[in-house]
Amino acid sequence: MAPHNRPPARDLQVLRTAELSPSMRRVTLGGEELAGFLDEHTGPNIKIFVPQRHQRRPVLPVLDRETGRYQWPEPHERPTMRTYTVRRYDEACGELDVDFVLHEHGVAATWARHARPGDHLGVMGPGGRTPRPADWYLLVGDETALPAISAIVEGLPPTARGQVFVEVGDAADQLDITAPPDLRWTWLHRDGVPAGHSRQLVDAVRELVIPSDVDVFAWVAGESGVVRGIRRHLRDDRGLDASSVLAIGYWKHGMAETEYHDRHNHDRD
Repeated sequence: MAPHNRPPARDLQVLRTAELSPSMRRVTLGGEELAGFLDEHTGPNIKIFVPQRHQRRPVLPVLDRETGRYQWPEPHERPTMRTYTVRRYDEACGELDVDFVLHEHGVAATWARHARPGDHLGVMGPGGRTPRPADWYLLVGDETALPAISAIVEGLPPTARGQVFVEVGDAADQLDITAPPDLRWTWLHRDGVPAGHSRQLVDAVRELVIPSDVDVFAWVAGESGVVRGIRRHLRDDRGLDASSVLAIGYWKHGMAETEYHDRHNHDRD
C-alpha cells in the first residue's frame, strides 16, 4: 500500500457480543470513528489493537498524512496488535463484526472472551488479497480461518462450484453457513486431537478429485505447518501456478503472532 494511502487507526467500541459456538464469539464494533471505513481501503483483513490491562482504551498509532508514516506509542503504552478478518461490515448501521476463536489463550482471545458493550478496541484497515474469480474453488482452513472462509463463500455468486474443507474441534463448533448449491462444504472434526496436530486437512486435499479442465483457485489458511503442506501439494503435485493458490499461515503452534510475523511473515504467498 502506498505510504500516502495508509489507513488510520480507529478507536471503536463494543456494541454487543454473540456466542456463535462453544469456541467462537462475535464482537460487533461501532462508534463515530468507524465512518469512512471503506472510503479508500478494501480487503478482507484488519489489524486490531488490544489495550493493555491497565488501559480503558488502546493508545493507537497516529498517521501523519504528510509523510504517510505512523507515529507509534512508547513501548510501555503500546497495544497488542493482531490480524483478523472482517466478518461483516454494515455501513448504514455503522457496525463491524469480528469473530474470535476462544479456545486459544492469547491476548486477543482473552480480550474477546471478556468483552462487554462499551469496551474499546483499536482497528486499522481493511486490506489484503481476496480470491480471484474462477470456475472452481477450493477453500481450506481450521477454525481460525472459518470467519474468512464464511465471508468468502457468502460473497461468491450462486453459480460457484467447488469444495470447502473446515477443521474444527467437534460437531458443536460447526456453524450454519449458506453456500451455493454446487459448493460442497465438508466439516472435519479433531475429536480431541490438539489444534495444529491433525493431518485431516492435508489428507482431505490429497484425496480430493480436482477438475483438470477448468480454471481452479485455491484459498488455504490455518496453522503454518498444515498450510505449507497443502500449498506444496497443490503447487508441486497438482501443478497449480502461483496465481491459482493463495495460502496464508495464520498461526504457528507455540508461537505468538508478533514472533511468527517477524520470523516467517505469516508464510504468505
